[in-house]
Amino acid sequence: MAAASSSSHLHLQSLSFTKTLNQPPNSITPKTLISFKPNSKTLGKIRAVISQKTPPATQKFDHCFTKKEDGYLYCENLKVQEVMEVVEKRPFYLYSKPQITRNVEAYKDALEGLNSIIGYAIKANNNFMILQHLRSLGCGAVLVSGNELRLALLAGFDPTRCIFNGNGKLLEDLVLAAQEGVFVNIDSEFDLDNIVSAARIAGKKVNVLLRINPDVDPQVHPYVATGNKNSKFGIRNEKLQWFLDAVKSYPDELKLVGAHCHLGSTITKVDIFRDAAAIMVKFIDEIRAQGFDINYLNIGGGLGIDYYHTGTVLPTPRDLIDTVRELVLSRNLNLIIEPGRSLIANTCCFVNRVTGVKTNGTKNFIVIDGSMAELIRPSLYDAYQHIELVSPPPPESAVSTFDVVGPVCESADFLGKNRELPAPARDSGLVVHDAGAYCMSMASTYNLKMRPPEYWVEEDGSVAKIRHGETFEDHMRFFEGLSI
Repeated sequence: MAAASSSSHLHLQSLSFTKTLNQPPNSITPKTLISFKPNSKTLGKIRAVISQKTPPATQKFDHCFTKKEDGYLYCENLKVQEVMEVVEKRPFYLYSKPQITRNVEAYKDALEGLNSIIGYAIKANNNFMILQHLRSLGCGAVLVSGNELRLALLAGFDPTRCIFNGNGKLLEDLVLAAQEGVFVNIDSEFDLDNIVSAARIAGKKVNVLLRINPDVDPQVHPYVATGNKNSKFGIRNEKLQWFLDAVKSYPDELKLVGAHCHLGSTITKVDIFRDAAAIMVKFIDEIRAQGFDINYLNIGGGLGIDYYHTGTVLPTPRDLIDTVRELVLSRNLNLIIEPGRSLIANTCCFVNRVTGVKTNGTKNFIVIDGSMAELIRPSLYDAYQHIELVSPPPPESAVSTFDVVGPVCESADFLGKNRELPAPARDSGLVVHDAGAYCMSMASTYNLKMRPPEYWVEEDGSVAKIRHGETFEDHMRFFEGLSI
């Protein structure tokens, strides 16, 4: 599959003309991306508009989605409403390709002067077109399954800049990792045994890192905390010597090249990373003292973003890297980081249409066509994601407190609770912000809600489809050739 930048485009002369092209998804080959050009009023400058000023000491990411004075929500300089008018009439994800680039560049700028690998965490978002773009920007990949490894290889990632994580890696997947020269993190005694077996099957020595649990509290939701003593991930500090002795006993199969830790996700205090890095370099000192020539420190990912859109100044990639820079330089280490959310979350909105507004006498509801099936974070983690309308509400619309809910047959089916919003008109647009990470990658077909299509705004202001939406026919293909 060709990258989006090199794919053919069907450019349309006006937005209204595109409404006549209601082709079914299956009529379009993966290499053909439907796109349209905004009119001259909306094309203009593509760079994001910063809606709020931030203190000069700490700059936030520029934001690609912004509400302008005309009351419309824009992605870059394109009205989201205009996008809704020309794409399939169903929930969809809308990304800014330039914002993805800007986020990667923020990390690259922060890492200047360090030998490093930006390993994008594929679990955050596994869209193939996005992966190809991240690879073209110089990212490596962080993998937590064999299929993520296969996808990374298909997307063209350099396997020697890929890291295979996980507490339950399968032997057949480890064999592929060994064959390709991927870094592999040792997570447990049985994981070490499987890696040794994979090395023998592949006939290659595996570069391994020890995933050490530093027992640092990341101060986040317990479901996304991975570096404390109760976590299923990593080896216990007191077992370090056992693992070092074990690695020594397999000189033909294993080469210990580094140490790894991962604290959790949505972390908003960089001193947590500094504390963990300080612990890890002490472990590295101990490991080197036993004759191991290790030169990689992997501090994982987990940097949080401003989901609340309150203007809170949160740590940037530079803040994160600067807090560990001297520790890394003092040991002459190569730094591996594993960003996912902070690279992709704020590049995307989940776009929905309002089915209607109702009340049960005590609560008001905005019912939309999207649901927990397409975006489960609020239901699963009680996570907050900012919600707003894409166009000005009707003049008579009053602001009320609403729960924003979908059509799935679950009381857990909500995208946001107790939101102050003007009552929207039926069929108007509503977006859930910061939906690029852990949203589409966690989507399901519950209630036979088919996984939605995805689009992005390109550098020239055009919109391209980057994933076909699933259909009922796709579902039925799983049963072809079967009988009772």
